[in-house]
Amino acid sequence: MGENVADKQAEINSYIESNRQRFIEELRELVRQPSISSQNRGVQECAELIRKRMAEVGIEASVMPTEGQPVVFGQYKSPNAKKTLLIYNHYDVQPVEPLDAWEHPPFEAKMIGDKIVGRGSTDSKGNLLSHIKAVEAFVKGGVEVPLNLKFIFDGEEEIGSPSLPGFVEKHRELLAADGALSFDGGFDASGRPRIQLGSSGLLYIELRGRGPKRDLHSGRARLVDNPAWKLVWALNSMKGDDERILIDGFYDDILPPSEEEIKLLQDSGWDDKAHLEEFGVERFLLGVTGMAASERLLFQPTCNISGFKAGHLGEGMKTIVPSEAIVKIDFRLVHKQSPEDILAKTKRHLSRHGFSDIEVKCLGFIEPSRTPFRSKIAQTVIAAARENYQMEPMIKPTGEASGRQGPWLASRLGIEGAASGIGPPSWRGHAPNEFITVGHFIEGIKYATRIWNKYAQV
Repeated sequence: MGENVADKQAEINSYIESNRQRFIEELRELVRQPSISSQNRGVQECAELIRKRMAEVGIEASVMPTEGQPVVFGQYKSPNAKKTLLIYNHYDVQPVEPLDAWEHPPFEAKMIGDKIVGRGSTDSKGNLLSHIKAVEAFVKGGVEVPLNLKFIFDGEEEIGSPSLPGFVEKHRELLAADGALSFDGGFDASGRPRIQLGSSGLLYIELRGRGPKRDLHSGRARLVDNPAWKLVWALNSMKGDDERILIDGFYDDILPPSEEEIKLLQDSGWDDKAHLEEFGVERFLLGVTGMAASERLLFQPTCNISGFKAGHLGEGMKTIVPSEAIVKIDFRLVHKQSPEDILAKTKRHLSRHGFSDIEVKCLGFIEPSRTPFRSKIAQTVIAAARENYQMEPMIKPTGEASGRQGPWLASRLGIEGAASGIGPPSWRGHAPNEFITVGHFIEGIKYATRIWNKYAQV
């Protein structure tokens, strides 16, 4: 193959465009297959469908068991390749509730103009399929794949990938690579492609307070502890109205952003108006704007109430002292904070403040990760995004979300890693009426091929 890189890319793009409609129908087929990991609905069937699609384009693939949902692992060995890239995606999806808020059935993959509406369309089946179709574009388009490729498609990302650390440790040799890349989610709210060089950590806990053995008439509130109030007071001890987290030692291990990371934030083109519109709010917390808002989003930890349940929540009156109250809390953690350490500190804090009778249960955790901006994989993805989309990407030195994806895999395997996403801005992540546009999906396939070509040349 004597043609230059630009010619090869043109051939690949031509193949993608000529098979555009078939690729769209294959994505719709994948979206129609439910794969809700938290409800164990359709996950095994979806894994097998993906394995089949991988095999069709020449990827050696298998469905591998874990302690939970299976991993779909695949390899494509290119005869003249000198580098290996490990690609992560997930095929599980969020639950669809509230069902009545969907304008179309969540697994119908309804076409509305240029949109495919359905659960998992962007998160993350469109992202996942873009890599499989990228392999096809090389192989059937007559262009040699420039890299050895390994694929790890996770069936548990939406529940925190609890089985992935064990899978990675067990198969370290199988997963050996020069770099790791993940696609998930979509463009930044500003309309530019997003590149992340890390992710936040996560600690998700449940606090349970107990009161009387059974619900009581609320007149007895004069004499009996109310577990809902107990949790309210405990929560009040954990965070002040200035958003400062009051758990002793909570901020001790935080590594502040470097000068280079601050420069990336300054150059990122953060858009207050676009993000306010995306979030559906009139102002940011504490009134921060501009760079202060961007830095807070990426480099400050959180203590967030995800859910609170106690007593009567139905229609009308029911005057009771509830027997039990439950609150679910998630902490987003930043670089160098340890979920296990924060869990221990939270338990000590509650005990020290008189809440030792509150039960603390850890429901899941993810370690924070970070990849240097100057790494080869980061520079490759940035350059590929510029070329593919003809605009400057939004480069985030870390992410506000958490996940055991490309940067996390890289940190575990001692390699370099980056993350991006091909979906549209405001794709309604984790919400009813999730969608992807045809244009973002097709351009995303081209984006993947361009990354591979560039990484092979570094």
